[in-house]
Amino acid sequence: MKTKIFLSIVLSLATLRADPVQGVVFPIKTVQVSSPVLQEVITEVLVEEGTEVREGQIIVQLRNEREKLDVELSKKLIELKTFIARGQEKLYKEKMGSEEKALEAKTDLELATLQQSSKEIALREKTVRAPISGVVVKKYKEAGESIDRAEKLMDIVNIETVYVQFYLAPSLRKSVQQDQAIRVRILDLEGAEFDGKVTFIDPRNDAASGLVRVKAQIENKDRRIKPGMKGSAEFGK
Repeated sequence: MKTKIFLSIVLSLATLRADPVQGVVFPIKTVQVSSPVLQEVITEVLVEEGTEVREGQIIVQLRNEREKLDVELSKKLIELKTFIARGQEKLYKEKMGSEEKALEAKTDLELATLQQSSKEIALREKTVRAPISGVVVKKYKEAGESIDRAEKLMDIVNIETVYVQFYLAPSLRKSVQQDQAIRVRILDLEGAEFDGKVTFIDPRNDAASGLVRVKAQIENKDRRIKPGMKGSAEFGK
């Protein structure tokens, strides 16, 4: 009798214990850098595939001689407009000029300042900077080639943090919680285990498979874990 009860408990525990679920590693961020301007020529590509970049670092320089001249001309124009506006304001205060002339000169200065801001933006757009820190994994253009707005320049990935995407049976949904700690085994690293945390539980079941998509995030400062590797974890224990 006792043996039967013991076997029944063992079988029940075995039924409750979930088999490991396999998933795939993805980078925490993947950015496709595109040209911010209409048809232009690339004068310099400052990085290669495999180059580590920091956010804000210059990665591509587009032709910008005309924009530089426009900014310099705007600065000179503002100097002139400032001189005129101050003179008209002084004449108005000394009752030697009209308020209308002073207001007109002030408005001209404000318009010139706005135009300069617009030209400075146009100049900055000709210098493409890395939107995130990471590694360049794909380069689409070289110096001397032309490029159009939204055309691809390069892909950058950040793998200092990665996530493993799993698809779970719907019966396991109730056993997974947001921010839940979880041990993830990376199969491509001889089963090495890493501490992870559940960061996303899809509120929907996948229409085709009926499974639940779950993401577990892992710190990866040494970049040992690579995107595309296979991982596994146990859910519902």
